[in-house]
Amino acid sequence: MKKFLSEVLRKFAVSMVSTILFAVVFFFLVGGIISSLMESPKPEVRASSFLVLDLTMNLTERPGGLTFEDVAEQALTEEVKPMQAHLLEVLDALRKAKNDPKIAGILVEGSFQPQDYGCGYSTIREMIDGLDEFKNSGKPVIGFCHSPSQLDYLVYSACDELYMDPSGTLLLNGLASQDLFLGDTLKKYGVGVQVVRTGRYKGAVEPFTSSGYSAENREQIQRLLELRWEDYLGFIAEHRDISADELNSSLVGNYLFEPEKALDSGLVDGVLSHDQMIDLIIERGALNHEGDWFEEVALIDYLDRPQPGEALKGPESHFQIPEIAVIYVEGVIVDGGVDDGSMVGGKQVVQRIRKAWNDGQCKAIVLRVNSPGGSVSGSDAILNEIKRARKEGVPVVVSMGAVAASGGYWIATDCDLLLAHEQTITGSIGVFGLLPNFEDLSSRFGASFDAVKTHPSADLLGVTRPKSEEEMRVLQTHVESLYQKFVNLVAKGRGLDAQTVQQHAEGRVWMGKDAHELGLVQELGGLYDAIDRAAELAGLKEPYEVIEMPEVSTPMDDFVEMLDGQAKVSLSPRLSILEKVAGLSALAEANDLFKSLDDPRRTYSWLSWYRGSFGFK
Repeated sequence: MKKFLSEVLRKFAVSMVSTILFAVVFFFLVGGIISSLMESPKPEVRASSFLVLDLTMNLTERPGGLTFEDVAEQALTEEVKPMQAHLLEVLDALRKAKNDPKIAGILVEGSFQPQDYGCGYSTIREMIDGLDEFKNSGKPVIGFCHSPSQLDYLVYSACDELYMDPSGTLLLNGLASQDLFLGDTLKKYGVGVQVVRTGRYKGAVEPFTSSGYSAENREQIQRLLELRWEDYLGFIAEHRDISADELNSSLVGNYLFEPEKALDSGLVDGVLSHDQMIDLIIERGALNHEGDWFEEVALIDYLDRPQPGEALKGPESHFQIPEIAVIYVEGVIVDGGVDDGSMVGGKQVVQRIRKAWNDGQCKAIVLRVNSPGGSVSGSDAILNEIKRARKEGVPVVVSMGAVAASGGYWIATDCDLLLAHEQTITGSIGVFGLLPNFEDLSSRFGASFDAVKTHPSADLLGVTRPKSEEEMRVLQTHVESLYQKFVNLVAKGRGLDAQTVQQHAEGRVWMGKDAHELGLVQELGGLYDAIDRAAELAGLKEPYEVIEMPEVSTPMDDFVEMLDGQAKVSLSPRLSILEKVAGLSALAEANDLFKSLDDPRRTYSWLSWYRGSFGFK
């Protein structure tokens, strides 16, 4: 017995020492990483430099940056995560480059890496507006592509000069929207799904109940794709000085362009190898000090991002100036406090709006929305806080990004001014309730549910049994009342009568240009326009400061928050190519859909079929 206890104590001591050593090594390692980040100053911008706009990024609305989780994941998996840049900081960098005498021009290269709701079509169009503004300086924008995607080519087509690698290809084969349908799968595995909804076009429930699009849903998606393709080809034709009709008709059978064919068609200006392209940029700019490259500055180094630790220190200005708060709502709206670019919690947004209007320096709020909607309760909480901000005398301008539909439109119904891009996907005024149950599934494995209740419907919102006809009638009445509330909110906020709104509702989705003509959107414009209009409404003149919520995160800030117990690191393994082929990506997508269904009343206003880069991915 004594020997046994000695052995146990010895192993315990070894385990403790190993744990302590691991912790020490871990924190020295993290400290070294953070120190290197803090000690890495931004490179100096030399005269005649070209700003390199590498499209190999996920262009989002909300600030992201490089987090501690990203650093840790890269260290463990050796996979480098594409840069995440958000629209406002890119626009600011382009405006700064326009007036920077050391910047000789811009080189565009690379290919977008869309994730979650990033790389939205109208977001990219706004970035191109920034490039067009840069061109007014007389400095060139030169593009060099290999095999750009259709979304990449939208940017490349706007370049003053566009060159293609001899081994590259360009594919212009149209747009498509593809969705995952789980109706038959859920039936097969014994998962029952009951639905209450309003509106002929409210097809958000179809992924859970059907094996394909309904006729109404297919009609509206087809219409959106046609309008987007028309805009896409019109944009290319205008910037490449070719006929849109001729280009469209030629693409029916000839949509794959090799370099010489792209050159003959006017889609590129020349065919150059990479080394020839470098020589060209050296001629337009300058040779670097090492004599082997052109003078360059990468976009990531040119962005005005806080250095590690700056966000924790707070502003160091010696005087205070008025502020306009830009608050982001990006992703599916859920009921909690998450905000990761895929989902955003109503509670999180409410806290940011409250912090803004409660700050005496904040004179106006711009709510930038890139969301297909989601939880009714989460959306309504955001709307109520917007009302409170306006009641406190702080004007609120809503700026719609790539998508602001369903719950994303709900939160925009009560504001001082509503702007959208011509290609914003919006509307979808409708509500549905989704009620899954696992009674059949559990019975197949010999499991059963039982309950003790004070009322027959006490377990109404549970997932253990199907709902009765009477319960479904009660829930349908509830959904219809929410729908009527939605219609009334739109009517009051847009100055329309309820009957007119009803004609544009029923879950129908609209492009921003059409929504503007129908009166669902007050003005067409981008994020800069929204900030300018917010300043006008608040009576502000320069100087004023634009602050963002959330701010750009840095590894140092995340690490300190984690030590304070304010943040958690959760590493999610990426899917390999083999796993994607095996179908696990579809299961992951299904899992994301179900994770978004967290409304306490199981009621949603959500455009579930929308994905980032709609039509292009």
